[in-house]
Amino acid sequence: MRLLGVLKKKPFSNDLIFFLIAIIALIISIKYPLFYILFGSVLVFIFARKRNILLPILILIFLISARILFSYYFNNIEEKDIYTYYVSDIKNDNSYYAYIDGRKVLIYDSNTEITPGSIVSSKITFYEVERKSYDTDFDNEYYLKSNGIVKRGKAISSNIIRRSFSIYSLKYYYSNYLRDNLSAESFEYVDALVFGNNNLDSSVKDSYSILGISHILAISGMHIIFLFNFISFLLLKIFHYYKKLIPITIICIFVILIGAPLSSVRAVLFLIIGSLNMGKRRYTKLDILSISCILMLLINPYYLFNTGFILSFIVSFALIINDNIFVKSKYMLINTYKLYILIFLITLPFVINISNRISLLSILLSPILSTALAYIILPISYVLSIVPITDYIFKYIFIFINMYLVNLGDLMPIFHIQSFNIYMILFYYLIFGIYLYGLSNGRWAFYLVMLISYVFMIYGIRFVDSRGKITFIDCGQGDSALIELPYEKGIMVIDCYNSLSYLKNRGINNIDYLVITHSDNDHTGDYEKIIDEFNVRNIFYPKYDLKFDSLLKGYSNKYPITNLTKLNNDIFNIEILGPINPYDDSNSNSIVLKLKIYNTTILFTGDMTENEEKDVINKYGRRIDSDILKVAHHGSNTSSTKEFINLVSPKYSIISVSKNNSYGLPNKEIVDRLSSLSKVYMTKDCGNIDIYINKEGLVVSSYVNA
Repeated sequence: MRLLGVLKKKPFSNDLIFFLIAIIALIISIKYPLFYILFGSVLVFIFARKRNILLPILILIFLISARILFSYYFNNIEEKDIYTYYVSDIKNDNSYYAYIDGRKVLIYDSNTEITPGSIVSSKITFYEVERKSYDTDFDNEYYLKSNGIVKRGKAISSNIIRRSFSIYSLKYYYSNYLRDNLSAESFEYVDALVFGNNNLDSSVKDSYSILGISHILAISGMHIIFLFNFISFLLLKIFHYYKKLIPITIICIFVILIGAPLSSVRAVLFLIIGSLNMGKRRYTKLDILSISCILMLLINPYYLFNTGFILSFIVSFALIINDNIFVKSKYMLINTYKLYILIFLITLPFVINISNRISLLSILLSPILSTALAYIILPISYVLSIVPITDYIFKYIFIFINMYLVNLGDLMPIFHIQSFNIYMILFYYLIFGIYLYGLSNGRWAFYLVMLISYVFMIYGIRFVDSRGKITFIDCGQGDSALIELPYEKGIMVIDCYNSLSYLKNRGINNIDYLVITHSDNDHTGDYEKIIDEFNVRNIFYPKYDLKFDSLLKGYSNKYPITNLTKLNNDIFNIEILGPINPYDDSNSNSIVLKLKIYNTTILFTGDMTENEEKDVINKYGRRIDSDILKVAHHGSNTSSTKEFINLVSPKYSIISVSKNNSYGLPNKEIVDRLSSLSKVYMTKDCGNIDIYINKEGLVVSSYVNA
């Protein structure tokens, strides 16, 4: 009861944290309406506990709701032939933030002359925001909203009218100066730890994530606290004068100049509110954290859907409650390990969602690496930002750290775990709360085992799942399907265009069969990344497609690469029906594969043409009859003849195709032909299409109910 006892002694702790929980439940309800139940429950709890605080929370709820409604109804941009806009800040990927009629937009532009403060005239083609394809997919719409961005677009023939002042000019020019005068490795850390831009190499980022310490790369606001302490030290030791107002003012200016990253704003608010914490009824650190979070959510409720924002507050929460949970040891190393175990557990769902990989060894290594980052790398980064010539000495430290992290990530035993959806996260934190309660009572072991068991249940659930699952991935204008056989009997990927992200999201570790139907890019796509990322046990390709000699060159010594003919098992059966005869074009040489799981049959057709259809019909006749047809060539009229469709006689037809593609696919005549015999699903309308198969039959579901 130690933690609860401490909280009960404080006059505001419970009140303010419940304010925050109610607001969080309300904001999440925008996206997940089921959370209105949690929101209502918290309001009832608050009303029963202290009725006098219900009015202020209702006022906060009104303000949050008004802010959300404002973002819906007042963020439209009037269509124009030519837009004139103000450029506020430049990003590193040929894009910049601009303001059109007071609305913040993200513009991609090849004009390298544009700088912060430029007034630009241009025609802009605005992009439609990409819709999520599955539940745990990256939500681009909410990411943009969390950054205050109304639209994204591409500038065409942009012209600079004049240049004006921008507060971000200093950061832009000085950052470019450092980029030119520092090694790439050093600049990435300076950019992350000084300027709050986490643009580290993706492999290094993954290593930090696997180790469970990704929160310290500008996410936790650690650099702001370091700067505050450093300025305070200088004032006290050199000038023998100290008032909090001076370092806080300097830090506020610094944070504004670097673009006010969310973690930095959180850290500054914490410092400001803490400095005002005077009088008889003093706020606790937990109160201050709650106030900071509420203020930021009042500014933009969509911050709650930004991973950096979430991790920043979660880690800060862990740091605050750590002293009230663990009994202090006389050994500093033990206290450090206790803290990082707490941080590891409290951030786990979001860390998994970043890379879908964790290593239990990270609990042993992360305190050492975090200490090195805080006491070595962070100070060096500030030194480099002021005296870049010292990079001749320090760059080797950054090179060593990156090499060490990447190699460590490769050597550590890693668990691939599927992403947590919002309800899995909620249940995880419910168990975590029980664990904290048990920890404060000294009975933590059972609850910790329960918490870890929940994570490993998610990891191992496919080993006891009797259903087969086929996912037709919404991969754009290409093809890719993931087959998960019952009881983890095998994982098969048929074609792999733009599918790496989803495979990682599913927590895939081994791919037993990688089948590439033919050599066109819209089917091979991510094959190199997939071969490098996963343990691929077998690669199959069509025997008459000669381009595979060059495509798979270099992999033949590492993987069995062969022409698939037939695979049999007590649960599934795979039979290759084509290609039968060689053709000059790759589409006509596509693998035609018939898969049977229990009593359900699925026919995969690649981009087979009318010629290959005739070959298959002549050889197999009615044997091609299948419950599900993966329609050839994205619904093009080069295939799917009447005779072929009638012989297949599918109950369900799946077309993998992108929205508004330049080919005008699928062909309307083909869709009508398929619709006369089957229910047609298209990835452009449905997102990912999942088919669950058991002994009794099948169930088809799609992420978007089209």
